[in-house]
Amino acid sequence: ASGQATFWQGFSEPNSGTDLLSLQTEAVRDGDDYVINGHKIWNSHAGISNYGLVIARTNSNVPRHQGLSMLVVTSDTPGLDIRPIRSLTGGIYHYEVFIENVRVQKDYLLGTEDEGFIQLLGGLDTDRFWGRFYKAPYLRRLLNQLVDYANTTQRNGRLLAHDPIVRQKLAGFATEIEALRMMFYRNGRLIKEGLPTPYESALNKLYADETGQQLTAFGMELLGMYGPVKAGSRWAKLHGAMSHAYQTSIGHTIAGGTSEVLRTTVATRGLGLPRDKRS
Repeated sequence: ASGQATFWQGFSEPNSGTDLLSLQTEAVRDGDDYVINGHKIWNSHAGISNYGLVIARTNSNVPRHQGLSMLVVTSDTPGLDIRPIRSLTGGIYHYEVFIENVRVQKDYLLGTEDEGFIQLLGGLDTDRFWGRFYKAPYLRRLLNQLVDYANTTQRNGRLLAHDPIVRQKLAGFATEIEALRMMFYRNGRLIKEGLPTPYESALNKLYADETGQQLTAFGMELLGMYGPVKAGSRWAKLHGAMSHAYQTSIGHTIAGGTSEVLRTTVATRGLGLPRDKRS
């Protein structure tokens, strides 16, 4: 693979995030084409990608999960309006996509019509693993920065590294990160050997993102008033890395499935518990 073809995911909608089956985007067959109309949001890198994977409803006469299809759309197709969304960190990672009478040839249907939900689940499972496999070394690097900061920074007349609470916290995160690393190795082996992973990727993402959120929150607390200072300021500690990491960590527990949804997956697929009747 050369990596020359890049894709954005057209899944979430303004009123259909966690409850994706309520999506309103439609694709109607017209001869040898599909005509798509709808509205997508939180599409990562849509403004710089070549293609989009758009899930749309192609059949309204069957149960919600059976009437969805996945279509490949080139990003420069007439009728696509891709608009950037600026995040709290000041960067642009996500986009909002308006789809108006976008015509796609039937050959751009991915898989079988009305079976897009099955493909979606497989894609999300893969995304939850590969989209977070970097997290253990990334968090370890942040932890090392906090350890260095504690070893060189005094507060109330003594090094932070001598504070028993700080020491316990840092040691605890070192343990969590090592456990996370081993979890990803195990899941990677299962995937490599073609073995089923009904809940492992959900568990990996849940643990990775919540550990990241907890670590960066502690980092902000440890840095005190310097925590929110962004990169570029002469007052920034750790080059402003903790401020950026903390702000992005909030969204990580939402993207690709909220922590609540992932816990439901672990409970039902991993532990065999009955599905919550409210879900």
